[in-house]
Amino acid sequence: MSRFDGVIIGAGHNGLTLGAYMARAGMKVCVLERNAWIGGGCTTDEPILPGYRCNLHSNFYIGFSEAPLVRDLELQRFGFSYVEPPVQQGVTMRDGTALTIHKDLERSCASIARFSRHDAEAFRNLHETYAVKMRSFFTSVLYNPPVAPDEMRQRLSGPMGKEFLAHAPLDLFQAVDRHFEDHRIRTFFKLFMHVTTAENVPGTGLIFPTIMSSISRLALPTGGSAALPLALARVIESAGGEVRTSADVREIVVEGGRAVAARLSDGSRIDGTRFVASGIDAPTTIQLAGTANFPAAVTDKLAKWHWADHSLVTLHLALNAPPRYVSAKFDPDIDRAFNVFFGFDDTEQMARCFDQCRRGEFPDAPMGNGACNSMFDPTYAPAGKHAAFWWPFAPYALPGGAGEWDRRKDEYLARILRVWREFAPNLTDDNIQGTYLFTPLDIERRNSSMKKGAVRLGAYIPSQLGVNRPHPLLADNRTPIEGLYLCGSSNHGGGANGGPGYNAANAIATDLKLKRAWVPVTAPEWNG
Repeated sequence: MSRFDGVIIGAGHNGLTLGAYMARAGMKVCVLERNAWIGGGCTTDEPILPGYRCNLHSNFYIGFSEAPLVRDLELQRFGFSYVEPPVQQGVTMRDGTALTIHKDLERSCASIARFSRHDAEAFRNLHETYAVKMRSFFTSVLYNPPVAPDEMRQRLSGPMGKEFLAHAPLDLFQAVDRHFEDHRIRTFFKLFMHVTTAENVPGTGLIFPTIMSSISRLALPTGGSAALPLALARVIESAGGEVRTSADVREIVVEGGRAVAARLSDGSRIDGTRFVASGIDAPTTIQLAGTANFPAAVTDKLAKWHWADHSLVTLHLALNAPPRYVSAKFDPDIDRAFNVFFGFDDTEQMARCFDQCRRGEFPDAPMGNGACNSMFDPTYAPAGKHAAFWWPFAPYALPGGAGEWDRRKDEYLARILRVWREFAPNLTDDNIQGTYLFTPLDIERRNSSMKKGAVRLGAYIPSQLGVNRPHPLLADNRTPIEGLYLCGSSNHGGGANGGPGYNAANAIATDLKLKRAWVPVTAPEWNG
């Protein structure tokens, strides 16, 4: 077939989420993917040895238990499930101490209290405010179109709303320091927020409450991150839709001011009689559709899109035994933690790491987070074996250019492993069965929408958050071109939550007056 009700460009999890919702609404859809595989940032491979599964991009599904797509699309019926480890976060430090955040609030507070009773009480209050009282609010914000900051301030007039908005003028560091006193606790939360590719600039402090609402709600997809896109594709195909790989879109065909088709690199045309949607990055989308079809304010901003000041370099290990941390003597739960942070000593050292990334230098103190997924889901490795990874922050381009990652890969691998061994000395040559280094350049090669290694398709800075993501004229997933929609992570949402795809589905259902097979997430109640 070359004619469908809807054509979706990009088979990342957001494009597939949109496709699945549209298929459930009775639309015949076709999702086009340029790669030979689907998933975008939700991909799993075995680059080290057979049976050792590595999630090459997304791994920690934050707040996924609240994601409407799991329920609406009955994803368990189509092969998707996840686990939520009881010890959610772990921080292991060079002085031999460790901090752990649990699903159990009391255990989290007990761990924090070993460093600061004040900070334990602050964490308890933050959890009560943001993870309990405002949890449904944050879910509704994510799965609804964003509103302008002035409107948000007018509507959030209650005490909780004012407390939330008090973070708005702050940068990341100020937001954390507003609540915590101990330098180790402070540094951990600052590093955690940087993982989202948020930058430490005024206006990004509003990310802090959203992080606190879900810091103990991380999930691991069973069998690999690729399980999510595979399940979504099955939903589409079960309804008669198609997902086509190795389909490189070179043009969004616009006729009479309306998007009507996608033209592939081989010259073939796939028609979308009712809509065309793009799950790839917004700057590339407007190029495909023709910049002349967009206002200068949009094209000017997206021509200067800020991808990221830092990226990630990932060391994957195939192991006989999982990492065992020195700090387990202080807190045994560190060896059971899901998301493990290490490499930093204080905020000054962390700030230097990000300054070096901005300058294109490999940090002299690599730091970041990782996991040993096979401890929580044995399908990630052969029986009795383990698969682990660590994501240190890194620049996209090194002093010799981005190509230096290829030329000096073995050297950087050794440097990163040496740091990991400081904290987990059992990562000996006898324990390690194989290694694989996935660099910022590899990120861009594997996913062309992650330019400059931007894993979130654009940095989280005030000009690229909320209604400004990617531009106020595009924030509701619609475009000035009739029938053309945006559903990728350069729109409001982002991360492995399906938010942009879900919001685009509601926009299209409204515009085309479709009968929804789902109940939309209630709009935010702003009077809290």
